[in-house]
Amino acid sequence: SLFDKDGDGQITTKELGTVMRSLGQNPSESELQDMINEVDADNNGTIDFPE
Repeated sequence: SLFDKDGDGQITTKELGTVMRSLGQNPSESELQDMINEVDADNNGTIDFPE
């Protein structure tokens, strides 16, 4: 996956940050966590597929 760099089925703030920076954005750690929290159905702090 473009986002899931290590292929573990989860997108972490680190992985999301890497993608965002490659798109010219520079989100803070708290902004990245907020983005993940918006779609984190099981509240484990990451985006799991198929969330």
